[in-house]
Amino acid sequence: MKYSLDFSAVIFDLDGTLLYTLEEIAAAGNAALLSQGYAEYPVEAYRNFVGAGAAKLAWRILPESKRNKENHDEIFPALLEEFERVLNTIARPYLGVLEVLSALSSADKKIAVLSNKPDEFTKKAVKKFLPDTDFFAVRGGVSDVPLKPAPDGAIKLAEEMGVEPEHTVFVGDSDVDIQTAVNAGMIAVGAGWGFRGAKELINAGAKIVFDEPLDLLGLL
Repeated sequence: MKYSLDFSAVIFDLDGTLLYTLEEIAAAGNAALLSQGYAEYPVEAYRNFVGAGAAKLAWRILPESKRNKENHDEIFPALLEEFERVLNTIARPYLGVLEVLSALSSADKKIAVLSNKPDEFTKKAVKKFLPDTDFFAVRGGVSDVPLKPAPDGAIKLAEEMGVEPEHTVFVGDSDVDIQTAVNAGMIAVGAGWGFRGAKELINAGAKIVFDEPLDLLGLL
């Protein structure tokens, strides 16, 4: 199916959108929990823990009765250490992602990545799994830019690409991503194949929700 959208650039979320990383995130989270004497979670539980950055993930995986600053200050660095240990050992691109990125580039659409994953880990993952894609920029979470759903990072990317927000598609798999697109005045497209599913994306305000990456070709 073809969609008549007037766009010149596409900004992608990373985890759950371009890369399947749920098992990797769960491995890091569970290892951090065990190191602090807490119980593990099943992998599926992490679908609802992810999306708001590493600091928020560290908070969410703590047992509710243990969610305080002291415990968070202890588990957060443990989580980052485990992230680095397992980074890119389980993750993989979703089927069709490489074809979509190639097609967008061939159509002279500017493409970028904006993730809440720590910036260093975001760049390493893209370099390993999507090395042949000519991204305008690849950005993760940094201390001086508010994380999604704040629109700051997305708006800054659009400005640098020389594209108006209303001509920029933002693709993501969580309500955080869709809220980012809405807050930035961009075209919100939901990655229904990702961690959260279509219902959450529609409720968050997605203009379109696709079932699989190759459906994005309908935008061209």
